[in-house]
Amino acid sequence: MNRKDLAILSVSTAFLSSVIMFICLDITNGNFDNLADWFGALGSIGAILAVIYQVHKQREEFLEANKVEGTVYYEIELKKKVKNNIESYYGERVLVIYLINTGRRIEGFRFLGYASQQVLNSLINDNVGYDKLKNFGFSALFDEDYGKVESLQPSESSKKYKAEIELILSEFKKDKIIYPVYINTHGEFYYTKIVIRQ
Repeated sequence: MNRKDLAILSVSTAFLSSVIMFICLDITNGNFDNLADWFGALGSIGAILAVIYQVHKQREEFLEANKVEGTVYYEIELKKKVKNNIESYYGERVLVIYLINTGRRIEGFRFLGYASQQVLNSLINDNVGYDKLKNFGFSALFDEDYGKVESLQPSESSKKYKAEIELILSEFKKDKIIYPVYINTHGEFYYTKIVIRQ
């Protein structure tokens, strides 16, 4: 039970116990004339409390069924080259970023770029700093769909964005900590912390 449920339960218990106490006092004084009125009042109050509880539960179920969430994931891959159907791997590492819709409904997500801690705080708290986000790799330069809104089903993964770690390290020299940032159509941010070591 959460605090709201406990508050509703405690208020209704206190009210019902006071009404029962008044009924008992009325009966002990020998006054049985108002007994039917007291039980009618108790039934009405119980019906009102049941309706309030039902509305509260339906609201919780609606919010749970329409939950919007996303989780940002990352992987490190070795850079590869395919020539004559032969894959060869280089020592260079590539950071792969993607988002999975972990909510309960279809939602649109957009990859904004990579942020430092300071830029991320500006985005979340003040909704400024979009121009300070960094984008890397050939896809950032040549892919027309780079950073566009993707409509994702629940449990569906977004497009994977790749960037060479050497490029990222050259840009984030100071702290070696970056945050890939996504935004949904409601303006909520999704990100994960990545510590890059050479």
